[in-house]
Amino acid sequence: MPVKLKRLAFYLRQGGAVTVAIPALAALLVSGLLLHVVNGRLRPVLEAAASGQATSLMTQAIAIAVDNCLQENSMGYGDFVTIEKDAAGKVTSITSNTASNSRFKRQVVEAVTRQLNTLDSGALGVPLGTLSGQALLSGMGPPVRVRVDSVGEITADYVNSFTAAGVNQTLHRVCLEITATIYLFLPGEVLPVSVSSSVCVAETVIVGETPDTYLNLEKGNG
Repeated sequence: MPVKLKRLAFYLRQGGAVTVAIPALAALLVSGLLLHVVNGRLRPVLEAAASGQATSLMTQAIAIAVDNCLQENSMGYGDFVTIEKDAAGKVTSITSNTASNSRFKRQVVEAVTRQLNTLDSGALGVPLGTLSGQALLSGMGPPVRVRVDSVGEITADYVNSFTAAGVNQTLHRVCLEITATIYLFLPGEVLPVSVSSSVCVAETVIVGETPDTYLNLEKGNG
C-alpha cells in the first residue's frame, strides 16, 4: 500500500476511535450525574429510615439490659435508697446507697454494651420501595443492607423524682438515664445514631411528711 494511503487509513482509524470515545464519555457523564441526583434524593430517606430502626432496637436493648441486671441482682428499692425515720415515724432523711448504686450502674453499662453488640443487622434493611418515597411502594422491593459498624460511648446517671401521691404520700422513683451511641455502616458512609432512654429501676410511696432536703439524691450520684 502506498505511503499516503497508509497515512490516510491511520488517520481514519484515529478519528473512528475518537468518534466512539465521545459518546461513551458522554454516557458516562450522564450516568454519573443521574447517580449523583438519585443519591442526593435517596440518601436522606435512607439515613432517616435506618436511624429510626436503630433507635427502636437500641431502646429495646437498653430496657432488656436493665431488666436483666435487676433480676440477676434481685435489686429492690431498699438496695438503692435508705430512708431514716425518727421515733415518731417522721422521715428524717433519704440517702442514696452509693456503693451498690455505682456497682449496679457499671453492670448496666456493660450489659447495654453487650446487647448493642448483638443487634440484628438483618432488622436494619431498608426496602427500595420505602426509599422511593411513594406510599404505595413502602416496604416493597429488595432491602438496602445496613449493619452496625461499632458501638460508641455509653453513659448512665441516676435521676430521682418526687411527686405527690395523696395526702402525706410521696411517690419516689429512681431512674437510670442511659445515653448510648452506635455507628451504622450505610453504603458509602458511617452514620452515628444516639439514643437517650430513662428506665425506672425502683419506686416506692413514702407515707408521712417528707423532709424538704433529700441527701445524696441529685442527678449523677452513685
